[in-house]
Amino acid sequence: MPTTDEIILLSDEFTGLEYSWRKIGPADSSVNNVLTKNIGNFKYERIFEVADVRWWGVKGDGTDESAALNQLLLDIKDNKKVNEIAFYGLEHVIVNSTLNIERGDLIIDGKNCVISSSVDTDIVIFSIDNSNNSKGANNINIKNFISGNTITAQTFLKAVSSHYLRITDCRFDGMKLGFDLSDCYFTKINSVYFQSVYQAFKFHDATNAFNVTNMKVHGAGIPSEIVRTTTGGNISGCSFEDASGRLILDRAFGINITGNYFEGYNENKVDTYIATVNANYEDVAGINIAGNLFYTGAMQAIKLDKVGGISITGNYIGTLHAVRINADKSDMFQSTQKNINYNGNAWRYTPSTQVGIPVSDAAEFVGDFDVDRANISPEWNVPIIFTPQVFHGRYFEDGDHQLGATAIESAVAANFMTHTWQTNGKKTEAYLNGSINLLAKEFAANESLVVDIEPFGFGSTLGTLMMHNSSGQFAQFLWQRNINSTAKTGYFKEIVNELGVSIVHNNGSISVTNGGASQYLKAELKV
Repeated sequence: MPTTDEIILLSDEFTGLEYSWRKIGPADSSVNNVLTKNIGNFKYERIFEVADVRWWGVKGDGTDESAALNQLLLDIKDNKKVNEIAFYGLEHVIVNSTLNIERGDLIIDGKNCVISSSVDTDIVIFSIDNSNNSKGANNINIKNFISGNTITAQTFLKAVSSHYLRITDCRFDGMKLGFDLSDCYFTKINSVYFQSVYQAFKFHDATNAFNVTNMKVHGAGIPSEIVRTTTGGNISGCSFEDASGRLILDRAFGINITGNYFEGYNENKVDTYIATVNANYEDVAGINIAGNLFYTGAMQAIKLDKVGGISITGNYIGTLHAVRINADKSDMFQSTQKNINYNGNAWRYTPSTQVGIPVSDAAEFVGDFDVDRANISPEWNVPIIFTPQVFHGRYFEDGDHQLGATAIESAVAANFMTHTWQTNGKKTEAYLNGSINLLAKEFAANESLVVDIEPFGFGSTLGTLMMHNSSGQFAQFLWQRNINSTAKTGYFKEIVNELGVSIVHNNGSISVTNGGASQYLKAELKV
């Protein structure tokens, strides 16, 4: 055993490696552990930069090593010279009771070690409970771990009131819950992969100022949750797939969800990618959903109830339903939706493949629970900037459709606008998709009707003429402009005609002639 006056070399009993020990004072019968030893009449401390879990006898041999690791955490609890511990050279460490982290300013580096409970053993792997602030378990970085179990067992990390918590560069293959964070501030989760996870994370009870980036979630479980007065969070650059790749918001404020990828795979399991639950009087507010790709495999991309201060912009949406933002005017004191900005989104709706809902039922709208139509007018919906890609005609049935503001109080007369098309002084009913209502009447056999279309323009202004009857049959005619100097000349080319009608254009009007059977006809002209 080589010695000097102050430094000695000792071989470690588990690794077989020699480590330097420094004399720090006279022997002390109260200390004799992995980091501090009494040798002769003196007390020595191990000299190191990173503590090796093998010094405490952790072998990674398939047995339960919870006791050794908890002893490690106990030994370093008050030893501030230890700021990093590492799992050197270990393939798989089993722990069947929780590892309690009781101090902060600590790095726990898995070095790509697998750490998990035994199969189907449902425990929390790492626990941080700083709720009474007596332990000061803040500024903790857990990184480079691999973990896995079944979807009914194991939570990787549960933390209470831990600030500056970081979980980075980890991979999880099968687990009940990844991260359960309560009252945690300034949490950073980066480069984390969940495969076959039941629920990736749950942020709740004032878990604020979190930043989740470069995370992938894939599994057939339940949505991640951001609930109970959780504020000031960022989720960006992540991939959410399958049933567990969804987000639930409840009593959440100031959340930024940008630049993420969502894919559901199965509409029977994935109804909505981002949704609110238990919504009550603006319990979800200040939410920015921007620049995300909502791919196929879900019924709708976004469903929000009774929300305020919501911006949904610049997203690409590929679901059957794009967005549904609801109030509930049956409850005037507890329902609201205010300051909604739905603008600049690209919605290419996809037919339902799982439950057989037709494209004609596709929707993107702000509505009411009890009305269930694209009604943008109630006072709890104002002001709203709503720029849809398509408003389907099925939502604009007979009668006035309110697109302005209604009365704030029931005693005040309602003020609303009926959407009209106006060109050259002529007004007519119109749809928001740029078509006008030309006619709607019962035609006798071979009856003709002349309709004036001069106010609506000619040449490149006119587009497709669509007609249908009450039985669902339809006809389509495409305007063909003559190539000459007269802008008003041209004709409507028949594309599809299940109605037996004929259309003749005559310089500013068209003649509609019914076939040999009476039928109700309705015509719309794209302009």
